[in-house]
Amino acid sequence: MKNIHTLLIPDVHGRSFWKEALEKYNKEDYPNLTIVFLGDYVDPYEFEGVSRQNAIDNFQEIIDVAKSDNRIHLLIGNHDMHYWYDAEYKSRVDSKNYNKIKDMFLQNFTLFNIAYEEIINEKRYLYTHAGVSSFWLQHLQFVGKMALSMHGDKLTDEQKEYCNFLKNFTLSADNLNKLKLNFQGQANLWMASYARGGDNSCGSCLWEDWSEWLYKGMEIKGLWQIFGHSRWSKTDPDDIGIDRRRHIACIDTASAWTITDKGTLSKFKHKKERFKRTV
Repeated sequence: MKNIHTLLIPDVHGRSFWKEALEKYNKEDYPNLTIVFLGDYVDPYEFEGVSRQNAIDNFQEIIDVAKSDNRIHLLIGNHDMHYWYDAEYKSRVDSKNYNKIKDMFLQNFTLFNIAYEEIINEKRYLYTHAGVSSFWLQHLQFVGKMALSMHGDKLTDEQKEYCNFLKNFTLSADNLNKLKLNFQGQANLWMASYARGGDNSCGSCLWEDWSEWLYKGMEIKGLWQIFGHSRWSKTDPDDIGIDRRRHIACIDTASAWTITDKGTLSKFKHKKERFKRTV
């Protein structure tokens, strides 16, 4: 089947299911394919039989493959960001190997981004780890506006420029990717809501929980958003959350997904075991 436009690899967490998908959609047969990893490369679930060292080795393989295959785009998840952003709270962080993993990210800084977008069949598709809600988008604009209003006379020219960037923030992969380059942007990326143990009213595109997407008006019109991060079902890893009316899809299923050139989203049919449960 040669009409595959995009291959999506959701939350890896040390699993190796991505290898089978990349083997099938190899560079020789699919040179124009877009491949997007949706983040969360380490911090495995030990009950799946993946050790922390397994996850690190698997992550290094992903980095090496991405360096040699320009079809691949690596996105950042919440389990990646906490290795280069000194946040108060972290989720299942590997404390023992923290510095090693941090170096892996920082030494390959340009490989990783917050978002990727493309046009498929005349429709705009945006890929992030957890999705961009209208609430968080409004928050970014509010932060910029209030900073200029309350501290404008004390800000440096560089700070003013950044606050204006936030105040007039428009949703695009390029603008989202700029957030990782600024400390205040990184702080906004680290926003988690009560649903994820945070203290914010909404989550960022790294932290937005699927339960938050159930609120009305969270989606952003004019584009399809595909993300991972949340298990739609806590008991069935193959169950997913897709709302075709609102154009959002949560695909954290430990399996690859494809999008055809007509925009059809389908789960990749894995032949190999995607993960091993030990309990």
